[in-house]
Amino acid sequence: MKNWIVILLSLATVSCAYNPIYNGKEPYSGSQFLLQQTPRHTLDYFMDGLAEELLETNNYLTARTPMAVVSFVDVEEMDETNWLGNSVTEGMIYQMQRRGFTVIDFKNTGTIRVTKDGDFSLSRDWKELHPEQQIDYVLTGTMLRQGGGVLVNARIVGMRSRVVVASAQGFLPADRIGRDIDTLRKVRIQDGVIIRGDQRKHPSDTIILKP
Repeated sequence: MKNWIVILLSLATVSCAYNPIYNGKEPYSGSQFLLQQTPRHTLDYFMDGLAEELLETNNYLTARTPMAVVSFVDVEEMDETNWLGNSVTEGMIYQMQRRGFTVIDFKNTGTIRVTKDGDFSLSRDWKELHPEQQIDYVLTGTMLRQGGGVLVNARIVGMRSRVVVASAQGFLPADRIGRDIDTLRKVRIQDGVIIRGDQRKHPSDTIILKP
């Protein structure tokens, strides 16, 4: 009888330690009691590793140095991003702040705008943001879409010196991202306005050569 109790306790311990990786597509496969702990998405593990590699290569950045995290952009179009680029950005804010670094949220307006649709303190309208920000370093990166997923390069750069003080690289498999990479919705800036769409609009007098 005692042997059975030991075996059951061992199985229970293993079950509690098991925390399945959630890819955002299929229903969460963990047991109900595991929801007491937040299910971890593949992106969580990816950004955790990316942050660790950044710190391993870091030469100058200290915990007290003001740093901002900006959108990861398409490597072929530096003025375009998408939901994945913004998701990585938000995740890196969390990863760096939990490691004790001073992260400046420059999208915070410093006010609370109360509307019938909700209460807002964040904005992507540059006219609503403070014109001067105390930022010494910026964490940014690029994304290269490939057949099997997305290659992500991250780096921390001095705002004044433009010197890269830390860098990291990682690959996100397409089947673990959580959404079809063929539906990556692009976000670009045109004349100071954020435009969301799947295709870049070109002027009528622009000649586009295609194979």
